[in-house]
Amino acid sequence: MAEKKQERLQTESVQENLNTETAAEENYEVCFQAEDVSQFMAALDEKGRLLDEMTDRYKRLQADFDNFRRRTRQEKEELSIIVAERIICELLPIVDNFERATASTPNDVTALATGVEMIFRQLNSTLTQLGVEPIIAVGNMFDPAQHEAVLRLEDNSQPDGMIVEELQKGYKVNGRVIRPSMVKVVGN
Repeated sequence: MAEKKQERLQTESVQENLNTETAAEENYEVCFQAEDVSQFMAALDEKGRLLDEMTDRYKRLQADFDNFRRRTRQEKEELSIIVAERIICELLPIVDNFERATASTPNDVTALATGVEMIFRQLNSTLTQLGVEPIIAVGNMFDPAQHEAVLRLEDNSQPDGMIVEELQKGYKVNGRVIRPSMVKVVGN
C-alpha cells in the first residue's frame, strides 16, 4: 500500500509539473528589440505606400478604360452615320429617276416598263457597288446559314435538301448574310 501511495504521489507530482509548464507556455510574452520594431514599422510603411501607389494606378487604368469605351462607342455611332449617309447618297439618284418616271404621263406602257427596268438595273448596280450580293438558292443544297426553309416538297427525282424554289431572295453584304433566302426544299 505504501508503494501505491508513493506511485500516486509521483504521478501527481509529474502532473503538477506538466500543468505548470503548460501554464507557463500559454502565458509567454514575445519581446522585440527597438531596432526590430523600427524595421517592422518601416517595412509596414513601405507596404502601405506600395498599396496606395497600386490603388492610384488601378484607378487611373479604370478611368482610362472608361474613356476608351466611351470614345469607341462615339466613334461607332459616327461611323454608322457616315455609312448611312453614303448609302443614302448612292440611292438618291435612283429615287430621282423614280420621281421623273412617275411625274411623266407616258401613254406608252412599254416605254414606262423600259424606264422602270432601267431604274431597276441602276439600283442593282448601286447595291453591287455597296457590297450587296444576292444569295443563289435554286438548284443548290439547303444551307441553314443562308436559307430559311418555309415549305417542304416530296420529289423522289431530287435529293433531300435540294432547293427547288425561291420564295424571297436573300442577300449578303461583303460575304455576311443580312437576309436569308426563303426557299422550298425537297424532303423525302
